[in-house]
Amino acid sequence: MMQKAQATLPITDRSTARDAERHSINRQTMRILLINPDSYTDRLHWMESQFSRLGLTFERIPACKPDELSEDRIRQIHATCESGMVRKPIEIAANISHKRCWQIIADGDDPYVCVFEDDVHLSPDAAKFLSTSSWIPDRAELIKIETFNFEVAYFYKQPIAALDRTLFRLKGFHPGAAGYIISRDAARTLLEKTKNNFGNNSFILFSDRPSRAVRLVTYQLFPALCIQDMRIAGEKNPKLASVLGHKDVVNNPFDVQLLKQKTKERQARTKRSWSHMRREIKLRIARMTEPPTRTDVIPFS
Repeated sequence: MMQKAQATLPITDRSTARDAERHSINRQTMRILLINPDSYTDRLHWMESQFSRLGLTFERIPACKPDELSEDRIRQIHATCESGMVRKPIEIAANISHKRCWQIIADGDDPYVCVFEDDVHLSPDAAKFLSTSSWIPDRAELIKIETFNFEVAYFYKQPIAALDRTLFRLKGFHPGAAGYIISRDAARTLLEKTKNNFGNNSFILFSDRPSRAVRLVTYQLFPALCIQDMRIAGEKNPKLASVLGHKDVVNNPFDVQLLKQKTKERQARTKRSWSHMRREIKLRIARMTEPPTRTDVIPFS
């Protein structure tokens, strides 16, 4: 009998993964990577049960643990990190965990691969999107399939049909990196462009900068296929509690005003060099020529 959810599959045993995918009842052709710390067995069982119910296979990618990072390594990262912020070891570890996935994708043969963190709720019909990449536009490099229950700006006059959902090009920042589909070429680009950036994965992937600076063609799936447990309304699953100190934002929209305030403070500390001013002028001109946008909270269903 075919094993639908291969939770303990070694990340190096790719032939086994492909064999399992070819024999899936959904004829799964899109690879799925799940980031999961070794000690978080409850989260692994949670995701395994969801994938099994959907008839999907996946590969578990052991998350980087903060205690893997020596003090010398952390000092080196802080000295060279392009984000300009001092990060906690657990934040650096989260960044490295995603880069592990990007490296696997960059080294592989799959044109598109889906990456999940281990605390998401999946849509009941997620299988038809995660079993194949045939619905993905040729130009797409990065697709966010998650919602953060956050107001997001997108180019609404450029919709693309994606089975019974819609893809829109992202314009503004959409927090969260718990569910996305990325192309092999985009993974290679990110690894090159962010090798000295150990910042928050949300900003690296889905903010105006540096994601747009990397020139990735980024879409949002509408409605989203997944949502983190901490972002859903109502009672939370205590076994899926955030490990990155997000408890203050549970059940609340992302604090846009706080984000804007921190951005202004950071800009005030930045020297207004001519290169910085030229970059700002180019961005303003680009915004003036962009198509119209709309701002909505991305639903989950």
